[in-house]
Amino acid sequence: MTVTAATQRRRRPHPLVVLLRIVLALVLAVLVTGGSAALLAPAPAVAATAVAPEAAPLPAATIDWPTTPRAAGYGVVGVEGAPDIWATTGSDGAHPMASVTKLVTVLIVLEAHPITGADRGATITLDDDDLAAQARALSENAPIAPVYRGMQVTQRDLIEWSLVDSAGNAIWSLANWAFGDIDGFLSAAEAWAARHGFSQTVVADPAGLDAGSVSSAGDLTRIALMAVEDPVVLSTIQLESVQIPGIGFAPNTNRILGEAGIDGGKTGTLKVWGRNLFVTAVREVDGVERRVVGVVMGTIAADETDAAMLQLLESLWPNFGARTILPAGTVVAEYRAPWGASASAETTGDLGAHVFGDAAPGWTATAEPLEAGSLASAVGEVRLEVGEATAAVRTTGALPAPDAWWRLTHAPQVLGWYFD
Repeated sequence: MTVTAATQRRRRPHPLVVLLRIVLALVLAVLVTGGSAALLAPAPAVAATAVAPEAAPLPAATIDWPTTPRAAGYGVVGVEGAPDIWATTGSDGAHPMASVTKLVTVLIVLEAHPITGADRGATITLDDDDLAAQARALSENAPIAPVYRGMQVTQRDLIEWSLVDSAGNAIWSLANWAFGDIDGFLSAAEAWAARHGFSQTVVADPAGLDAGSVSSAGDLTRIALMAVEDPVVLSTIQLESVQIPGIGFAPNTNRILGEAGIDGGKTGTLKVWGRNLFVTAVREVDGVERRVVGVVMGTIAADETDAAMLQLLESLWPNFGARTILPAGTVVAEYRAPWGASASAETTGDLGAHVFGDAAPGWTATAEPLEAGSLASAVGEVRLEVGEATAAVRTTGALPAPDAWWRLTHAPQVLGWYFD
């Protein structure tokens, strides 16, 4: 065949063909490179999503509320190692506190003038105001601790005389000393009640001789909880007796001290109202020492008051116990990968707590992100919101890695993993 200029022109590809071939080659190179990159891209770790399992039902608390002819209300609290679980029944209104007011006054004074350890507190020299307080207590037929002008006592002396013997003049002297005068004390008491959220508590006098010193069973229950958490107050109301100059040893007015685990309390009586009683008791339940406080308001006879309190406390103890909050094998987290794979994480042991009735504490779970293809492994823990109980969390199986087809069909998303 003869080669001519014309035949050479016919064999040379058209420029568009050349361009198309280049484009196709580039596309093929991109596809091969991108596909390879998608197949080799490191899959990201998958974050855990919390799961809220249904808690196993716990038995509701059963409280034997006493029924008395004229009871205004009862309140109870479980403390130490449990949430502040409390319940009340009867009237939810405010009623005269009577001498339980002295407990409130001591808390107010100690917040302003704290005592630590075995310290007796400030030394106080009594004057005419203290003699006037003694005369008022006598006129109201209230217990007194005999005092004289110039007598020196300690802050703790007045606290002990007030809470153990319920001496009306002692608490008056304590409040007067702490805030300069009674008006100053009443202002401080109002601010204290507001600060602590005791909306139904009004202190009209330090001793509770005034029927205007009122509170509710609910407020007094929380006040009682504050009292047992203060070591000075708790150690004082636990005293069986107290020595008062001029009288000798005066017994604690709480007649059921030492019964049914009761190791402290405060009584209150007012002719125009009736009897109130606060006590605190301790008992070991399932190897754990538990403390409770109880409040009874508005009973009439002393025997009736004591019986109502004992009945109330005895019904509380069976409601305490060790309960399983989350059993082993409870799923608390899940892993859901964007490529459709999933895995779950569960507790490896029972998570339990000492609770009151069905008032189980909440819990929080932590679980680390899970790598694709990883085998079953420990990823975190579950911790109760109250106490120190924890349980390890472990995945139940492997989290499958994305397969080649998913990687290739989701290449843009997969290639983005290089930049995550």
